[in-house]
Amino acid sequence: MVPATLDAAGLTALLCDRLEVTTGRPSTRDRELLDTFDGRLRATGLAAERSVGRGDTRAMTLREPGAPAREAQVTAAERYLAEDLPPGPLRDRLAPALGVRALLPLVRVRSRTRSLAVLNRDAKTVVRLELEDPEVVGNGAARLAPRLRVQPVLGYDKAFARTARVLTADLGLAEADAPLLDQALAAAGDRPRAAFSAAAAGLARGTRADNAAGQVLMRLADIADQNVPGTLADLDTEFLHDLRVSVRRARSVLREMRGVFPTAERAQLRSELRWVQALTGPVRDLDVQLLEWRKLTASLSDERRADVGPLHGLLSGRRTAEFRVLERGLRSRRFTDAMNYWRALAGLEPAPASAPERPLAGVAIEVVAGDRIRSVHRRMVRDGSAIEDASPPEALHDLRKRGKELRYLLELFGSVFPAAVVKPMVSTLKAMQDVLGRFHDRAVQAELLRGLGDELAVKEGGPQALMALGLVEEALLADQHAARAGFAERFQRFAAPEQRALVRDTFPKLGSQ
Repeated sequence: MVPATLDAAGLTALLCDRLEVTTGRPSTRDRELLDTFDGRLRATGLAAERSVGRGDTRAMTLREPGAPAREAQVTAAERYLAEDLPPGPLRDRLAPALGVRALLPLVRVRSRTRSLAVLNRDAKTVVRLELEDPEVVGNGAARLAPRLRVQPVLGYDKAFARTARVLTADLGLAEADAPLLDQALAAAGDRPRAAFSAAAAGLARGTRADNAAGQVLMRLADIADQNVPGTLADLDTEFLHDLRVSVRRARSVLREMRGVFPTAERAQLRSELRWVQALTGPVRDLDVQLLEWRKLTASLSDERRADVGPLHGLLSGRRTAEFRVLERGLRSRRFTDAMNYWRALAGLEPAPASAPERPLAGVAIEVVAGDRIRSVHRRMVRDGSAIEDASPPEALHDLRKRGKELRYLLELFGSVFPAAVVKPMVSTLKAMQDVLGRFHDRAVQAELLRGLGDELAVKEGGPQALMALGLVEEALLADQHAARAGFAERFQRFAAPEQRALVRDTFPKLGSQ
């Protein structure tokens, strides 16, 4: 990072004075900086950009410290899933970082750049420099601090170290404290989205339960609000997923914090959030089907995979119709009122001592949350221990729902308990939830596909698609069976005697203090 008192021209003059350098001709680079909404590239040290220009193609560049830049020509688009990128080194590196999220253009930056080469006594280039003078383009236009990129040349490590000393000790340059993307977003009046990905409120022990639960609910409302525009833009399915998770967590807080909020208001918000959950469910179910399409059809032969094409078209058409319903709901007055009511309840004043319907409002959060964690864990151990091979699927489904309650309690209120207990407990719970989630999801997927049979039969290629559909259902049910087979081992770890003792010792019981 270049000091604020020094501009690009001044730095160039100092470099020429302190080092033997040659300077190239200045040029202008206009590009859009890319990342996922939740900052996945930023979190892994990657930086992606896309050139700005005319035509249907753009140059995409991926930079990573210590590695050469990866480049590819991509089609101009509003978003890129990993599968949308052309095969090659850029896609191979981006795919694991992106997961199911979309790569989005977040901010446009135009830079005046100049290349410089540090020379040795033999006039050989030993270090390459690039001086960048960037500015944000658009409504949030703003000039950013100049940056100097330093690139070593193979075989000249001592020259690189000597150059680095001159830049830092003599010229006062320091490593940038934030990526260019962060500074550009801030200058444009935005902020890095990773700040909105975690729901933990960082609560302190001794905080009143009503204040603590209110902070958590407000944080969850912020996350929900941040994901509504992306859900409506329909560029990334994870916006809807994160919206649903924030709503589900808020419902869990309301369910588990009985005696903390006013009864009538708590019941009303729970009802409205249940409506939001139902509104968003159909599109999410279809998203899961389409996101896992390759996995669903992986066991089919090439011929059968071609036969099942009409089914994919049917799922996509159904999603388009369901999304219109979702869009109307999210733009409705009812949804706006529900969000406002959510914030109003989260921001309630502390309950007076004379409020009989809120007896737990003034109790320390570690006592209220601890009692609920203790109770839910005990019930899960009891119910899970009763599950055997002949138990109906509903028994595993109920245990899965209870597990979500426990996980949300631990994640949202875990900061008031020892991390050495909470983190391993969440990890063990997640391992069990993975198999329970697979078991449930495969059942939902199979049922959804089965329900499309009549509609699929009358479409062109329908009979062949129905035959292939049967094979897909078989694969889903086989995976569901495998998930159930893995349940017992993971439950044993979750319900081990030492784990039960740790829960009893860590999480207090109401009235025992």
